[in-house]
Amino acid sequence: MGHKHISTSANALIIGILLSFIFITPGKAQFVDLGQDPSSVRWRQIKTDNFQIIYPDFFEKNAQYLANIYEKLYAHANTLGTKARKMSMIVRANGGVSNGNAGWAPKKSELYTAPPQEVSDAWLEHLCIHEFRHIVQYDRVNQGFTKALYYIFGEQITMAIIGVYIPMWFLEGDAVNFETSVGKSGRGRSPEFLNEMKAQITEKGIYTYYKAVLGSYKDFVPDRYTLGYYMVGNSRIHYGTSIWQDALTRVGKRPYGITPFARSLKLTMNEKRDSLWSSKHFQSLFINPDSVKKVNTHCDAKRTLYRDNFSELQQIWKQESDQINHTFDTIVTTNKLYTNYHYPTLTSSGEVIAYKEGLAQEGALVILHPTGDEIITRTGTMYDYKFAYNDATLVWSEYKSHTRWTHGGKMVLASYDMRHKKYRRYPTQENRYAPFAVGSNWGFVEVDKEDNASLVIVDNTFEKEIFRVKGTGDELFVHPSYDGQNNIITIVVSSKGKQIEAIDIHTGKRTPLTAFTPYEIDNPIVVNSQIIYRGAFDANNSLYRQTTPQQFGHNALTSKFGLRYPIASPDKDSILFSFYTSDGYKPGKIAFSKLDNKPIENKTFWIADSMTRQENWQFELTSDSTYASRKYNKTSHLFNFHSWGPIFPDADDVDVDFGLAASSQNKLSTLFLTAGYVRGKGYKHGNWQVKATYKGLWPILQLEFKSGRDDDFTNDYAIRISGTQQIDTVRTTYKFQRTKGIATVQFPFNISRKNYYRSITPYVKYEIQALTGFDFKNFYLLDHNRWTPISSNNPYTSVIGKPENIKLQVMRYGLILNNQTRMSSRDIYPRWGQRLEIGYEHTPFSGLDYGNSKWVEARFYLPGFWTHHSWTLYFGHQLKSSKTLNYYGNQINSPRGISLSGYDLSTLRISYAFPFWYPDAHVGPILYMKRFTAEPFFDAGWEKNRYHDTTFQSYGIEISAATHFFRLPFPINVGFRTGYETKKKSMFVDMLFSVAFTI
Repeated sequence: MGHKHISTSANALIIGILLSFIFITPGKAQFVDLGQDPSSVRWRQIKTDNFQIIYPDFFEKNAQYLANIYEKLYAHANTLGTKARKMSMIVRANGGVSNGNAGWAPKKSELYTAPPQEVSDAWLEHLCIHEFRHIVQYDRVNQGFTKALYYIFGEQITMAIIGVYIPMWFLEGDAVNFETSVGKSGRGRSPEFLNEMKAQITEKGIYTYYKAVLGSYKDFVPDRYTLGYYMVGNSRIHYGTSIWQDALTRVGKRPYGITPFARSLKLTMNEKRDSLWSSKHFQSLFINPDSVKKVNTHCDAKRTLYRDNFSELQQIWKQESDQINHTFDTIVTTNKLYTNYHYPTLTSSGEVIAYKEGLAQEGALVILHPTGDEIITRTGTMYDYKFAYNDATLVWSEYKSHTRWTHGGKMVLASYDMRHKKYRRYPTQENRYAPFAVGSNWGFVEVDKEDNASLVIVDNTFEKEIFRVKGTGDELFVHPSYDGQNNIITIVVSSKGKQIEAIDIHTGKRTPLTAFTPYEIDNPIVVNSQIIYRGAFDANNSLYRQTTPQQFGHNALTSKFGLRYPIASPDKDSILFSFYTSDGYKPGKIAFSKLDNKPIENKTFWIADSMTRQENWQFELTSDSTYASRKYNKTSHLFNFHSWGPIFPDADDVDVDFGLAASSQNKLSTLFLTAGYVRGKGYKHGNWQVKATYKGLWPILQLEFKSGRDDDFTNDYAIRISGTQQIDTVRTTYKFQRTKGIATVQFPFNISRKNYYRSITPYVKYEIQALTGFDFKNFYLLDHNRWTPISSNNPYTSVIGKPENIKLQVMRYGLILNNQTRMSSRDIYPRWGQRLEIGYEHTPFSGLDYGNSKWVEARFYLPGFWTHHSWTLYFGHQLKSSKTLNYYGNQINSPRGISLSGYDLSTLRISYAFPFWYPDAHVGPILYMKRFTAEPFFDAGWEKNRYHDTTFQSYGIEISAATHFFRLPFPINVGFRTGYETKKKSMFVDMLFSVAFTI
């Protein structure tokens, strides 16, 4: 295949653009603020030569457990060939979120310890193993030239190089491979995780590399974890572990190259790819392997590797799926887009209820109809889609945010009374999951903040506790159900594995019904004295039934890409479930009498097993050491300077200025500080600047200081010409020193409920400015309505003086109210939403009196004529008390294409946004386009000033595209706005550009 040559100038252009991303990326994402714990939390720490664990004092026992896990991980010689350097781990144990992250600016890892309703390894082990791999990856990159750059820029440069050069699919895929290879399970042995890609590749074909990496609004695309698992794992099988070691090494040592990661892959593949395609295995998969190889070959080695991996896997998966025939009925649904139906449940009236979510649906409980689904109620955020139905009442677990603290929310039970159409939520101090009906009462799993799990039964008011049994050690109860004969049937997950267990609700006696297994098992139910459950023994999600205690039973039902969520019909004569397809989980049904009784054949996960052999190490705690712990003082650890260099990031304004700055973010993410010298907006000649935000208390406190030269002070003078009645007007601009200090106090309240994000934020801002050292800069004479420059020697200038120093103090008060629905992936704006802000500012202190300014602005989002269309209405009004002074800037938006000025201003903006094209197309490696949106608008504005009282209009259209540049994960929205405005009676064109630094 011919190679394209890039000219030197094009090379320079690409390098320049990439360097811009390198410097802007850390600036935009400098402060990774993932939230704070309640201020009342007391912290402790464990410090060793390898790591530091910072944790709430109530988490001591589990902190010791974590320390033993990390000590084991640090001692392992891993397949990246790198020993991890010392890292701080922050334990977030107050909330209901199950997650983790690792970053380098600042360098730390955060662990969200609430265990999810999943049947992988014990949660804390799984969490530490996965996040630890990220630490190893980052340390592998931090070598050579990158390490040298660290001394110039700090930690931000390492994270920037990783973000620009290393695909997200590698970072997450490699971590999933590691968790799978050293753990007992891991996502690499979870059919739920694996089958998304398997179904897509088999039924819809291999998407372009750009679509697979950057996603789509048109089709469901498996995430970077799934893509990365197959890319990293399958490549290791064919090329060995060195393929990824070498790639990270080259990025670290040669970040000045355009594509060091892909270049390393190309060098590795050049050595082995021909022999791979000549192997018996590859030759047997394709009719004409040479032609497939040729089509798969691209200049970018990542694309070549992607095509090779999934061309091979596609043939293997097609052969596997062709051997499976469906023996069940499909319940009819009507959806053009990817949609999931979870836990289809048949009611006594014959209706089927399911939890529905997908590309076009943000999550709701629905009644299925052949012609369309009927929404019963939308829900809050559900991390596990299990719900229970009994006597026209639906119960589920959803996330309830804390009023102030990000890490203070809980998973709580919520219910919906279908008869009275009433939604209720039941807040508690503990996390509650997986509700199930127990006669007229309700059961659920409860986990406290120390990760101790219990099975609980309460009465139908959810107030009186009837029964409780506690787990021991790291046990977690998953997806329990009631058998109707005084037993709870549940999965128990621990470091030993998973097993099915029966618990007597009168005596609390626990009876194991199976041995422990490393395979996934969940959702056990009892039907006609048999236990039906989902299992992964065949390396696929299938239904199994146990007829004899202590045995796992027989394979009862399977499908091409797995099935889940067995639910018995009211009369127990049939089973409902969800089966996976490339268009999502669909509801199915089979008569109980038609279930199979096939022997269980334990199959292996061949990629996972290969990774385990390569890693050659199985994680297992063989010791239980006790580490010294002590108090972690929040006050003495307020500062943690991690980055420095020629940029000044502003996390609140999402802005980057250039200069020389140092940035600090403490490990608990309560104090954010940036200080330095900046050449940026408002100060053409540069300024010293300090900005600090403290979020460790309920009010958020922000202090900002700026001092530098300014040239924007202007005065007009009326000068009478000696001996005449003529008066000339001279405008003088002055240069001076502007020093500004701002103190802001915000009181955020998060009152989100159900599927609505709601917040109330009152704030107070104090601003003091000093204008000193005035000196002349320029003079202008008003001549025939035009300002003409005049020299400083002109006679007019001799009568003009310099202003005295000015000190101005301003107070601003405001209130922001926000309410909007949760959005689906394809929504442009919220389906319903309102945002209201009212504000007032004045100069109440001694000194200059600039009067006051008050304003109100409101924005409304309304559904459009079709799905994902949206009306946006905006209204703003501002009134300034002074008709001559214009100290206060505009706080409301002007009509598009028009700038309003005056003391009495109003704006009305109306627009209608709709998507009109989902191309999923790319222009070489530079641009990938996902969606085009049009937004016609009509705006009106009214301004009143000393000269006129006039209304203006503008109208036109905005066209924008959701894109990615250079295959970077950050979504970029680019476009233009064009229209006609009546103030100047002219056409206007504006460029639109925005970057979302979220991935």
